[in-house]
Amino acid sequence: MSAPAPSRVAVAIVSWNSAEHLAEAIRSVPEGVPVVVVDNASADGSADLARRAGGQVIEAGRNLGFGPACNRAARETFPSETILFLNPDAFLVDGPRTLQALLLELDRDPSVGAVAPALTGEGQELFQLRRFPTLGSLAREAFLLNRARPGNRGFLRERYLDRRRDEPFDVDQPAGAALLVRRRAFEDAGGFDPAFTPAWFEDVDLCARLWKAGWRIRYVPAGRAAHAGGTTMKALLYRDYLPLYTRNLLRYLVRHERPFVRVLARLILLLGATLRLLLLPFVRGDHERPDAARAYGRVLRGLCGLGWRSSLLRERA
Repeated sequence: MSAPAPSRVAVAIVSWNSAEHLAEAIRSVPEGVPVVVVDNASADGSADLARRAGGQVIEAGRNLGFGPACNRAARETFPSETILFLNPDAFLVDGPRTLQALLLELDRDPSVGAVAPALTGEGQELFQLRRFPTLGSLAREAFLLNRARPGNRGFLRERYLDRRRDEPFDVDQPAGAALLVRRRAFEDAGGFDPAFTPAWFEDVDLCARLWKAGWRIRYVPAGRAAHAGGTTMKALLYRDYLPLYTRNLLRYLVRHERPFVRVLARLILLLGATLRLLLLPFVRGDHERPDAARAYGRVLRGLCGLGWRSSLLRERA
């Protein structure tokens, strides 16, 4: 199958110390489709590696954050009809076929503003598709119901695990690891909001604004992309990641939910962090206890209005 006309698709990748997977991501894009890589001051040679793999590299000179770097890539790439935002740890499986399947879905319905291929890889079925955050979804996670009963009905619905995955359907927010967006829809929504810098929830916010602007988002399993997943998180301490993630969740809620929902959400998060901190001496979680304790402490501090602490924020101060 031949690659789509270059005028239809351009690919935007943001790299930050992404040398492990970046070349594979670039080489998975069909020949003739331009790839722009915005390098956020990587220290591992990502920029040079991207050039050797055939990408056009924009060296930001500093860590712009994910959303602003995506916006810059969208501005400075080929003026295509669509933009494929692709994570540096993701790659297209059969690139020509995947892009053709995604473009075909856009061509079928002009109200569809973005399409996502099926992500393959460990845990991707649970990770990729989600409904927008609700008080119920926040409570299930905060009070550990999803861990105690991972097959609970609310969780299955939240992650679209109650739907067949072998046929297309509309979704609230597919993961931004591989997302093809009409340029007109992206511009209608105003691109990624830099308030979520350096990362997390900027893709959820973009999807919410696409829906509010009248665009639909569709999952298209005929296209596939492999996703390693979690590479950025694995490079971060939990005490740096969790406060920033929680802060950006609250920023998302400020933009998209009513005041009483925001108040209840903050209370749920406060109680959930307290519960996890109290259980820490008795239950071994996914992170070392000292790191987890500092993470929950920083979250509680932020939720109480005393400021958010993370080395990622200090780097930007």
